Amino acid sequence: MDNEDLKMQHGGDIELAIKKYGGAKENWIDLSTGINGASYPWQQNIKVELRNLPSNKLLVNLEQAASTAYKVAENTETAAVSGAQQIINLLPICLKSCNSVAILGPTYNEYEKAFKNSGIKTQTVSEVSELSSSDIAIIVNPNNPTGKVIADETLSELSKKVRILIIDESFKMFSTRRTQKFNNIIQINSLGKFFGLAGVRLGFVSGPSDFIKTVKAILGPWPVSTLAAEIGIVALNDKVWISEMEKILVTESNTLHEACSSKNWELIGKTSLFHTYATSSCLEVEKQFAAHGIWIRTFDYSQTWVRLGIPTSENEWTRVKLALNQ
Repeated sequence: MDNEDLKMQHGGDIELAIKKYGGAKENWIDLSTGINGASYPWQQNIKVELRNLPSNKLLVNLEQAASTAYKVAENTETAAVSGAQQIINLLPICLKSCNSVAILGPTYNEYEKAFKNSGIKTQTVSEVSELSSSDIAIIVNPNNPTGKVIADETLSELSKKVRILIIDESFKMFSTRRTQKFNNIIQINSLGKFFGLAGVRLGFVSGPSDFIKTVKAILGPWPVSTLAAEIGIVALNDKVWISEMEKILVTESNTLHEACSSKNWELIGKTSLFHTYATSSCLEVEKQFAAHGIWIRTFDYSQTWVRLGIPTSENEWTRVKLALNQ
């Protein structure tokens, strides 16, 4: 088998786990993503007729729900998209008048890929201070995979030095959100991570009116499905579930950190949806977890880093603890 076939490009690829270690798909536990394993129970609240196209009113209600829940910046508009990845691919098209992009890294690799493929001068930097030399600055906040959080004050100062500031808030908890007051910001959010609904393919982009008009013109009249829109409205308005789930994830995240404390690993960073550690060998840790049918995330730019999602069931916790104690 070609080595390229065994490279992990993203989390969530259980087929890759099976290629490397065998086993049946249903027996694997996937902790290679930062996707909440305790998904929002939308089936209890939604009945939808799938023969109907999403109406304009439905989409407006969805965008309003997202703008409110995500506390988007003042004087911005919001567009629903088919997952955050879709808008990442559209950014170079919508911002083609810009000449250069700087990305705070290491981070989600699709940003660099999208802009480089478009021909725009693109660089990945390690410090916030290095972002201001480009037209566009991109920050994933909290960052994936380091968990690093850039303070609002720092973002505000950076916004004054660049033409466009793009902030990906896919891993940001609702209770930590504050409405930003600068007007050259583009915010990206994903329903998939916190709500555990990545398969619904629903995300949002908020930004200046002209930018959002361009996005909507490219996407056309039905950017997301009727089912995705209905799920998004109900989930984003369910403040009780959101509040309770945040508490659960904080508790489970702390439990994972305690469980990993017996290992001689360095904590690179964590959120309520994933932890990233530096180990002696990422491939050895991958094998250790794979022996218990658990798939974790490794990175082609590090021989030591591993990322673990948060276990959410008794079975998952039992197998994780067995893997850690091996």
